[in-house]
Amino acid sequence: MAAKKTPKKPSLNKSDFIRQQPSSLSAAEVVAKAKAAGIKFAPVLVYKVRGRAQAKRSAAKKASATVTTPAAAASTKPAKSKSAFIRSLPSNVPAKEVVKQAKAIGMKLTESYIYNVRGAAKKGSKPNSAAARPTVRTSANGGGSRVSASAENLLKAVAAEIGLGPAIEILSGERARVAAVIGA
Repeated sequence: MAAKKTPKKPSLNKSDFIRQQPSSLSAAEVVAKAKAAGIKFAPVLVYKVRGRAQAKRSAAKKASATVTTPAAAASTKPAKSKSAFIRSLPSNVPAKEVVKQAKAIGMKLTESYIYNVRGAAKKGSKPNSAAARPTVRTSANGGGSRVSASAENLLKAVAAEIGLGPAIEILSGERARVAAVIGA
């Protein structure tokens, strides 16, 4: 006759055992309790399980905070920044009209802010804007190339920034390096 199989009690898995322990216990204490119960695992598992549980709790807290209530759904809080709102409208819309539209959705704007945002957008949209390239002036005598004038202006600016003495030292060092490369 075949031996009767007795149903086994469902045992806790390691993670469930860890979750049942109070969080006030250290990882070593949890491992010791598990060993007494006949379960073996390393302390690192305690940290992993508790960390995942903490992450789930914080995610649930964030999710519950973002659930829209009727009061939140009725609010007219803008979904984007003020400047993004201004840029989303055509530039031919008068500033007063933009202020009215912003007020309708609960955003406070001034006409001068609108002009500033639009002006900055115009400056940034030009591919060859003056802000994108350095100012190049020809020398006072009218001769010389634009590149040499630009380099001269840059050299003057560096000398003014770090001082004439250190600038001369740098130039002397560069002159010696170039002479060594050329072999002069």
